[in-house]
Amino acid sequence: MDFVCVGKIIKPQGIKGEVKILPLIDIPAIFNGKHKLYIEKKLSEINHASFRLGYGYVQFKEITDRNLAENYRNKLVYITKDEFDSLAVDEFLIDDLIGTLLYDENNILVGQIMGVENYGFDDILIIKEDGHIYEVPFKKAIFKNNNRKLYVIRKEYDGAKVDQE
Repeated sequence: MDFVCVGKIIKPQGIKGEVKILPLIDIPAIFNGKHKLYIEKKLSEINHASFRLGYGYVQFKEITDRNLAENYRNKLVYITKDEFDSLAVDEFLIDDLIGTLLYDENNILVGQIMGVENYGFDDILIIKEDGHIYEVPFKKAIFKNNNRKLYVIRKEYDGAKVDQE
């Protein structure tokens, strides 16, 4: 089974064993109590869960008090990749993007994603096209997601050439 890390338990919350989770992805619905969560890739049943003020708050059945919750500090929380794919409409995992072939809207091959960088604002796709390497911001104005397949809808990045091979 493949997993996607969705958060990190940062501390106990209250005396009944609830934990505060720092989300590592931008899909708050994961912390609504309707999805299976795994602590360190081991399935954990949920008593209740919520998302407030930018954090997930979860009461797992096996964590019954604050002392037990303290043992879970810094543990990672996961969901299955299948569940992530069903939730993440416009989200992609970096591992899924690398190697992806890009087509224009006429289904003509444009290039291939060779890597992903993040310099603090947007993810930057490293695209190889006709022997040239381009760095292109991963924005909806440039790329279209159609059924988890990416299409280039605005190809104005020729001036962004970085390297030649």
